[in-house]
Amino acid sequence: MDSLLVKDKFHDSYTRSSFYINGDWVKPDTKNKIRIISPSTQNVIGEVPDANTNDINSAVLAARSAFDKKSGWSSWPVAERAAAMRRLADILEVRHQELSVLYAHELGRPFIPTVTRPSRAAELLRYYAGLAEELEFDQIRAIPALQNPGLVKRSSVKLESRGVSAVIVPYNGTLEMGLFKIGPTLALGGTVVLKPSPQSPLEGYIFAEAAAQAGFPAGVINVLPGSREAGEALVAHPGVNIVGFTGSTETGRAIAQTCAGSFKSVVLELGGKSAAVLLDDADIASFARNLPYLGFTFTGQNCFIHSRVIVPKSIHDQVVQAMVEAAAAIKIGDPFDEATQNGPLISEQHREKVEGFIASGLKQGAQLALGGDRPSDLAKGWYLNPTIFVNASTEMDICQSEIFGPVVAVIAVENDQEAIAVANDSQFGLAGSVWSTDENRARSVADQIDTGSIGINGFGFNTAAPFGGRKNSGIGTELGTEGFLAYARYKSTHYMN
Repeated sequence: MDSLLVKDKFHDSYTRSSFYINGDWVKPDTKNKIRIISPSTQNVIGEVPDANTNDINSAVLAARSAFDKKSGWSSWPVAERAAAMRRLADILEVRHQELSVLYAHELGRPFIPTVTRPSRAAELLRYYAGLAEELEFDQIRAIPALQNPGLVKRSSVKLESRGVSAVIVPYNGTLEMGLFKIGPTLALGGTVVLKPSPQSPLEGYIFAEAAAQAGFPAGVINVLPGSREAGEALVAHPGVNIVGFTGSTETGRAIAQTCAGSFKSVVLELGGKSAAVLLDDADIASFARNLPYLGFTFTGQNCFIHSRVIVPKSIHDQVVQAMVEAAAAIKIGDPFDEATQNGPLISEQHREKVEGFIASGLKQGAQLALGGDRPSDLAKGWYLNPTIFVNASTEMDICQSEIFGPVVAVIAVENDQEAIAVANDSQFGLAGSVWSTDENRARSVADQIDTGSIGINGFGFNTAAPFGGRKNSGIGTELGTEGFLAYARYKSTHYMN
């Protein structure tokens, strides 16, 4: 499709006036609105209602009713729930181009690279549908031979849904990160209240339309965007059984404190300050080829971004030169230009925050090897050039704080043990990578880095492998069987004869 036609397609649907609650589009109680501003043009492209406490209450009560009914979603056979999830996956794939256009308008994500993201959402739905069909929901366990004789002859261990899941997601991944949580919930028979970010509320509407088309019963999936009041009301609502949240550590801590008061379960995927650790035998060219993804994908607005590059002094200059060449070649501009690799940051406020970190780095003694400024040829939009700092040290703000922008700091070290110590000198522990032509050596170093996920000579996600942070990067895990079971509870029934 011609890029100009793509750019204008679906544009008239960016204003919404209702919420999806209890299987219907309902008039909000709130009078407040969220304006949607394109980060690439700075134009208002639509608005949606900003949910209040009453709206949240309606959504949770609908989800609660749908879960509690004896004939409700949780009573459906696993195969029928899985079939509904696969129908939803099919519908999202059909709407993949529409969603990709939306990402470009709403988020500034380049249109061409994002055409696969709806397929990722479909993959997650299909994975969890299949996993639910594979697992035993009612497993008989025999008594261990060494157990002292007693009355219990055998036990049934039943896998059940926790109930209503509150799903709160950030602007950089409503569908993908949402389905980390929604997929297990639906597969187990639970119900959902999804609150998209006020910075990117529109994906949620397409998801709700697709859910309705897929035939989910009323109340199983409820979607309403909202700001801080909505989020706080959803987390605190007594009808919610588990909160799945992806976002900042500060907000995650507040959610955990609220949930602790009622012993409500949480899965929190929070901030990161991941390190790429290059050993002295690293393939520098390979690392440089990966840098646009590792350090600068979505203009650095991803939790896994490798914003610290830890390099032996013996190869420091070669690595920096390769990094600068790779980052300087990243094409920045209009998300609908086929050559564009990076778009803008999400908002003017966020760009100013990132620029504040750049100023801090300079003030604390780091030096710019590249960037640190705005593109001179882009008068509109919240663009920022890829930025690389050298002469950085681990105590600097740019090496300790999650910047969530296109800023990478290079830290020089003497040897592997110092590299490990620097990598671990962080409040975060989410992701990272180790680079070496000796895979065994790389694995030995990787095993000593205190992080939930780590790559050898690259980084990626495996739907079947758990993803979760350590330290201030979160509680619990997502993806894999482990992420599925995070949304489950267990019931043991003991047979006495």
